[in-house]
Amino acid sequence: MKESEIIELTAQCGFECERAIALKLEASGREYWRLVNKSESLILCFLDPLKGDHLQFTYLADIFKSNNINAPEILMHNPKLGVTIQEDLGDNDLLEILNDSNKYELVKQSLELLNKIQVIEDLNINTLNQSDLESQINLFSEFFCGQFLKLEADDSIRKLSEKTIINLNKQPQLNCHFDYERRNLILSEDMKINIIDFQDLCIGPIGIDLAGILLDHYKPFDEVFVKESLVFYKEESNLDLDHDELFECFRWGGIQRNLRILGTLSRLYIDQNRSFRLNDLTMILQNLIDIIPVGWNCRDFLIDIVKPSLQERLKLI
Repeated sequence: MKESEIIELTAQCGFECERAIALKLEASGREYWRLVNKSESLILCFLDPLKGDHLQFTYLADIFKSNNINAPEILMHNPKLGVTIQEDLGDNDLLEILNDSNKYELVKQSLELLNKIQVIEDLNINTLNQSDLESQINLFSEFFCGQFLKLEADDSIRKLSEKTIINLNKQPQLNCHFDYERRNLILSEDMKINIIDFQDLCIGPIGIDLAGILLDHYKPFDEVFVKESLVFYKEESNLDLDHDELFECFRWGGIQRNLRILGTLSRLYIDQNRSFRLNDLTMILQNLIDIIPVGWNCRDFLIDIVKPSLQERLKLI
């Protein structure tokens, strides 16, 4: 949308703003804007009502507030217009501010927050079933390999997908943010980590969110850091898993997540010409390769066939 349209939407909701600054466009189609006036700034989220709604987001925001989960306060929700207006937590997401000197402390805080979210009881949320997990993984073969790279995924990818589903089904199934990555964790002025974009919360394998925070899309996989962080998570969560089992939860959650996201970003480019995340594909693919167990044939396929094809494809865009 244009700035003028957002300002008009804001007025229809009973708020005033002098400027509207575009922040980000999500894969879901949600647009985020900062509303600025003389006294304060707020965040407006717009989603075309024909494509979805904010009902689950507002429901979960209330639940989080009652469970002392740090999240933005919802100031207004207009379902007919497809708008929520929220507290502005600022721009200090962990993707921007995490560095070698603070990463252990901030990731520990993030894991504490994740554990608090995971154990909230009796939520009205969906459960990720085997069909969901399979369809998400298949985005890799259909869109990333097939339509974006013009490659046919070989049998080793099918075997990887099957093994991933088996391992995910063995994991503890808890509340799962489903996109628990550093872009969605914001350090507010009071130095507390807040969670955003939680409308897709579901019941799912713990490894998906562990991979979200510990396997960054923008930096190389750091096995030492991951294992040290999982030691802390084990102490917080009290799950009946040893350290090796927790790492396997992370590993297979990361494989599923990276296969899915490679497919999703490729589909967004193919269907909607959204190229804003294509530069991330190289790191996402490399991290996928690095967490697949050594000796698996799919590593050779990804290294020898897929990786060079991706490099050539990106040169053409």
